[in-house]
Amino acid sequence: MQSRIAQTANLADIAGNPRPDDFKRSLFGLLARLDWGKIGIAIGVAVLVAVCLGLRRELAAITWDQVGAAMANVPAASILAAFAATALSYTALVGFDWLALRQSGINSVPLWFVGLTSFIGHAFTFTLGFGVLTGGAVRLRLYQTKGVPIERGVAVGALSAIGFWTGLAAIGGICLLLEPAAFGAVDGLGLAVNRLAGAAVLAVLGGWIAYTAVSDRAISLGGWSMNLPGPASTLGSMLIGMADTGAAALALWFLMPSGLDMSFPGFLVIFVAATILGVVSHVPGGLGVFEAVFVLAVPQSLRADLIGSLLLFRVVYYLVPFGIAAGLLALHEAWPYRSTVASALGNFSKAAGRFMPQITAGAVFVGGFVLILSGALPAEPNRMAALRNVVPLPFVESSHLVASIVGTFLLVIAHGLSRQLRSAWRLSIWLLSAAALFSLAKGFDYEEALICLAVVGLLWFNRDQYYRLSGGLEGALSLPWLVAIFSAAAVSIWAGFWVYQQVGYEGSLWWDFCYNADAPRFLRASLAVSVTSVALILYKFLHQPYLMQEPATLGDNAGVEDLVAHSNRLDAQLAFLGDKRFEFAEGGDGFVMYGVQGSSWIAMGDPIATSEEATRKLIWRYKELADLYRGVAVFYQIDTRYLPVYLDAGFAMAKLGEDAWVDLNKFSLEGSEFRKLRQSKSHAQRAGVSFEIVKAEDIPPLLPELKRVSDAWLAGFPGQEKGFTLGFWSEEYLSRYDHAIVRSNGEIVAFANIWGPGPGGEYSVDLMRHTPDAPGGVMDYLFICLLERLKADGGQWFNLGMAPLSGLPQHRLAPLWSQLASLIYHRGGRFYNFEGLRAFKNKFKPEWRPRYLAYPGGLSLPQILLDATRLISSSPMRARAVKGNAQS
Repeated sequence: MQSRIAQTANLADIAGNPRPDDFKRSLFGLLARLDWGKIGIAIGVAVLVAVCLGLRRELAAITWDQVGAAMANVPAASILAAFAATALSYTALVGFDWLALRQSGINSVPLWFVGLTSFIGHAFTFTLGFGVLTGGAVRLRLYQTKGVPIERGVAVGALSAIGFWTGLAAIGGICLLLEPAAFGAVDGLGLAVNRLAGAAVLAVLGGWIAYTAVSDRAISLGGWSMNLPGPASTLGSMLIGMADTGAAALALWFLMPSGLDMSFPGFLVIFVAATILGVVSHVPGGLGVFEAVFVLAVPQSLRADLIGSLLLFRVVYYLVPFGIAAGLLALHEAWPYRSTVASALGNFSKAAGRFMPQITAGAVFVGGFVLILSGALPAEPNRMAALRNVVPLPFVESSHLVASIVGTFLLVIAHGLSRQLRSAWRLSIWLLSAAALFSLAKGFDYEEALICLAVVGLLWFNRDQYYRLSGGLEGALSLPWLVAIFSAAAVSIWAGFWVYQQVGYEGSLWWDFCYNADAPRFLRASLAVSVTSVALILYKFLHQPYLMQEPATLGDNAGVEDLVAHSNRLDAQLAFLGDKRFEFAEGGDGFVMYGVQGSSWIAMGDPIATSEEATRKLIWRYKELADLYRGVAVFYQIDTRYLPVYLDAGFAMAKLGEDAWVDLNKFSLEGSEFRKLRQSKSHAQRAGVSFEIVKAEDIPPLLPELKRVSDAWLAGFPGQEKGFTLGFWSEEYLSRYDHAIVRSNGEIVAFANIWGPGPGGEYSVDLMRHTPDAPGGVMDYLFICLLERLKADGGQWFNLGMAPLSGLPQHRLAPLWSQLASLIYHRGGRFYNFEGLRAFKNKFKPEWRPRYLAYPGGLSLPQILLDATRLISSSPMRARAVKGNAQS
C-alpha cells in the first residue's frame, strides 16, 4: 500500500511537493510535443466545411426572409423563459467546480469566486471551443489569483469535465430508454437498438459508480496522478451534469416552433446527441454540427422556423453569456489596477472638464435637431403598420407633435448647458428621456430613442459640471446661437417641403389625421417648431434674470457686528449702510460684503476676516459663489496686502487711484509747508466758526439739523446721492458714530462722521456735508481741527480717502487702462474735479497708498466699471427700498 501511495501520490501531495522531472513527462508535455492544438483545429475546420455543405443542401429551399420572420414570431415570454433556463444551466455548472475543489482538498476559495470562475470558464469553452486552450486556460488563470497551484487547477478542470460528460451520458441514456423513436431520425436505428444503447450507457455509469466504491480511485499519466471522486461525489457530479443539460435543453425547448410534435424527453435525446457531436467535432461552440442534428431530426416543413429558433438559442445561451463573461474577466484583470485607472480617468476628466459643457451642449443641440428633422420626414411604413396594432392614433399624432416641440426646446436649452446651468441640465435630462418615449410612440424610431438616451448618459456622466444656479432659459442668446437655432429649424422645414413636393397643398391637410398622413403631420410639426422657436427666443431676450440684486438686512446677519468691531479695516463700517449682501466664511470667522449689478458681483474691499487664512479662503469662496450664478467676481478698492492671493486666484489688477494717509505724529501747522493750512484755520476762526466732536449717543437730537445740512448740500450737488463705497444719508447709520461738527453763529454748517479708532490708532471720516452758505474753507477747518484733536488723543494715522484715477503711470508702455485713466484724470475736469481732489488732500502732506480693482481680466473691464458706477449710484435707493419694505 505504501508503494502504491508513492507511485500514485495524492493530488494534495503533488500540489505541495511538485516534482519537475515527473511533471515534464506528464500529459501536458506530451500534448505540447505532439502539437495537438493544430491537429484539433485542422479537424474542426474540416468538419465545419463538411457540415456547412450538408446544411446548404438540406436548407436550399429556405430563405433568410423566412428565417427572420420566424425569429420575429417567437414570443417575448418564450425568450425571457429561455434566458431564465440559461441562468439555471450556468448556475448548475458551478457545482462541478465546487465539488472538484473539495475533491482536490481546496477549501479556501470563496463560493462567489468559484461561481465567477465557473461561469467565465464554461462561457468561453461553450462559445469558442477547444476547452483546454480557452475555458481551461481562463480557469487556471483565475484560480491562480486565489493561490491555487497550477496542478490542482488542472485537476479541477479535469474533474469538472468528467462530471459534465457523465451527466450528459446519464440524461441521454434515460431519454433513450423513454423515447427511443426520437433518436431514430438521427441514427436511423430501430427502437430496440436505441433502447439497448440507452440501457448500456446507464449500465456503464452504474458500473463506474460501483467501481469507485470498492477500488482505489486514481488516474496516473507518467509521473502525474489524480485521485477520482468516490461514489457520493460521482453521483453528485452526475446529477449536476443532468441538471445542467436539462436546463440548457429547456432553454432551446422554449424557443422551438410551436408546431413541433415531440415530447421533452424525446427532445432531450436529440439535444444530447447534438451536444456530443458538437463537442467532439472540435468546431468552436459546435457551430453547424449542433444545428445539423436538429435539422435532420425535424420535418422539412418546420426547418425555417427551426433555424430561427436555433439562431436565437445561439444568442441566448452562447453569445450573451460570453459577452458578460468577457466583461467580467476584463473587470477582474483590471481590478488590481483600479487606483491607477481611477487616477488616470480623474486626470483625464479634469483635463477634459473645461470642454465637456460645450461638448454636451453640442450633443443636446444635435439631439434636438434630430427630433425636429425626424418630425419633418415620413415614417417607415413597416414600422407604422406594426405600430397600428399597438399605439392608438391620438397617441401617435400627439407624440409626433410633442417630439418636435421638445426638439425645439433642446435647441434653446443647449445654450444654458454651455453656461453650465444646473436647471438646464435637469430640464435636458427630462426632455431627452421623454423624447425617447415619444420617438418610439410616433413611429418606433428606436434610432432616435437611442440617440436621446446616449445624450442622457453623456449628461449624467458629466453632471458635476453643471452647478450654476439660474433658470435654464435665462441669459440672452448670442448671434452664433441665434443663427444655429434658426438654421436648424429652417433645414428641417426645407427638408419636409422637398420630400413632400409632390403632395398638393390643401387647407384640409392641416386636419387630416391617420396613420399614413405624413405630410399633414409635417405641416403641424413645422408650425409648432416655428412658433416655439420664436416664443423661446423672445422670452430669452425680454426676460431679465434675477441675480440677488437686493441687499440684505443686518437683522439677518448678526455676525457682522462682532467681525466689524474686531476688524483692522476702517471701511468695514460700510457694512452697516444696508446696501450690501454678505457671504460668510464656512467657520463664521469672516465675510465679504458685496452688491450685484448686471453680471458683475462687486465686493467692497478685501474680505473682513480674523486671519490671513480666513481671508484667503473667503476670496476663493466668493469667486465660487459668483461663478455659481454665472456672475463675474470683482473686488473693488482693495489694498496691497493680499495681492498675491488675488493673483493666485486668477484675478487681474487695475489701479483705481490712491488713498491719502496722514501720519498724525508728523502732522503740524508749523513750518512753511503748512502755511496754507494755518491761513485756512485763521480765516475760519475770524469768520466766527467753531469746531467740536459730538459723541454718538448725543447725535440723535442733532439729526434734524444734520438733515438740513445734508439736504442743502444735495440740492447744490450735480447728480444723485452715491453709496456702496461711501456713506449716504441714513439716520440709523449716522447714529452709530461720533461726528466732527462745525458751527457758525450757533448753527451747524458742516459735519462728518468719524470712523475709528482702528487697532493701530487709525481714523477716517465717511459722510461729509456742508451748507452752500458756509464760510469759505469750512471743510479745511474741519479737517485741521479734527487732525489736531485726534493727534492730541493719541491717534497715529488718518485716512483722507481715495483720490480716484490718481497716481497711475503715464508711460507710453503703460497698460491701456492706465493710459486712458490718466487721460481722464488730466482732461476730465468738466465731469469731476479729479486733480482738485488730490490737490486738496495733498495740502496735508499724506502718504499715498494704491487701491486696486481685482477682476477676471480680458475685455471685461469696461463693463465692470460701468456696472460699478451704476451700483454706486443706485445703492442708496436700494437700501431705502429694503428698509421701507421691512418697516411695512
